[in-house]
Amino acid sequence: MSIPEYHFYHGAALSVLVSSQPFTGLTRITDISSAYAVNNMIGLYVKRATNEDSPWQFTFTEDHQSEIRRLFQRFGEKSFVALVCHHTGICLLSYGEYRNVVEEDFTKQRTVIVRRPGAGGFRVSGHGGNHSGVVPLNRYPDGLFA
Repeated sequence: MSIPEYHFYHGAALSVLVSSQPFTGLTRITDISSAYAVNNMIGLYVKRATNEDSPWQFTFTEDHQSEIRRLFQRFGEKSFVALVCHHTGICLLSYGEYRNVVEEDFTKQRTVIVRRPGAGGFRVSGHGGNHSGVVPLNRYPDGLFA
């Protein structure tokens, strides 16, 4: 059996997570694709970009948007979207940051662009505009537990 490429990127995000403190457990959420429950109280949706270099483009179909909304309905403010930017790092957005950037529309596909100019952190933009600040490279996974 061959291993789909996205498993490698989810594996990278999950490997970093399980090596951190105060991580205690991980459960795959079976009715939401690409979603995990961290420590039974944090919702994490993992998405990967297919290109190697900045800018990275992430497409959120109507189904993806609905899944992330369901994650929020379960975990509230402890819901996050992890955008795996190839080998560069993982851009972690809270549900509120994701919602502002993507401007949810459950009838249309949405795109989020993540850039990393020079040596700084991640800059995020989408249909809802630009994220108001820089997402630090080290936000993931510690930001899940803050």
